[in-house]
Amino acid sequence: MAFFLKRFCFLAIIFCTLFVLVLSCGETFVSPIVLIQSVFESSEHSVVFWNFRFPLAIAATFGGAGLAVSGLVMQSVFRNPLAGPFVLGVSSGASLGVALVGVAGIALTSLGILPAAMAGAFLTIFIVFACSRFLIGKTGILIIGLMVGYLADAIVSLILFFGEANALRGFITWGMGSFSRLSITNVPYFSVAIIIGMLPACFSLRYLNLAPFGDEFVKDHGISVSFYRWLNLLAASFLAAVVTAFCGPIAFLGLAVPHLAYGIMKTTDHCFLLPATALLGAMIALLASLFPNLPLQALMSIMGVPVILWILLSSKGRYHA
Repeated sequence: MAFFLKRFCFLAIIFCTLFVLVLSCGETFVSPIVLIQSVFESSEHSVVFWNFRFPLAIAATFGGAGLAVSGLVMQSVFRNPLAGPFVLGVSSGASLGVALVGVAGIALTSLGILPAAMAGAFLTIFIVFACSRFLIGKTGILIIGLMVGYLADAIVSLILFFGEANALRGFITWGMGSFSRLSITNVPYFSVAIIIGMLPACFSLRYLNLAPFGDEFVKDHGISVSFYRWLNLLAASFLAAVVTAFCGPIAFLGLAVPHLAYGIMKTTDHCFLLPATALLGAMIALLASLFPNLPLQALMSIMGVPVILWILLSSKGRYHA
């Protein structure tokens, strides 16, 4: 236990440091003392704090944690180290919804993007889960998700090919992903949605610990495989859909972070792995937020690709695909 507490304390210190840095850094550096004053006093710094930097830090914290937990849950349920939150086509569905809104001539603002992205993401989830009723096993669900995602991407490509320049420009900007899109009014809704999406995993720790050993092993311990599998897959898809709707598609974070958590914590016990994954996801998202002028997708790819290559080339792993 002391080993895990030391690791958590170390991660918590880094997280707090990165959170303060995101609040302090920007076009101009603001010292932590001035930040504290701006919380309670009305000034130019307080406007910047509440309207820009605080929403950015919250979006990165909850968005990164949500995607990371989503990835951990999917990897545990599918028993596949390369499963991720977008494997069910959630990101592609959200992109399709946003592309359709742009073609319809609706401005790609938060009022247009959020409902469209959420609708596209959940429509994709519904199609995948409806098709999965005719399959046996989890691999088929994985394949259907990939196929539906490819189909959605193909439709998006056609829409962009025939679309107008303004719609194309707005979609490309959204598709780069950014934690800076969250407004102060949306902070409570986004935070609560992520917390709600994480609750099923928190109440399914025993199932998640046993799932990598196979369905029969889980049944032998008196746990309903079907109930907990679908509960956690729906929750993981919900987390990915919420983050995609508010922040745009963000690759690799949910895929790579669970493996980093496993490497740091040196355990497959989700009682420790789940909070460590959430904390690491928030930390990496905050780190990326220190470079707001760079495309988030590019940053996540640069951080995530080496981890994925390490997973593929390593002879050791948590699961065997």
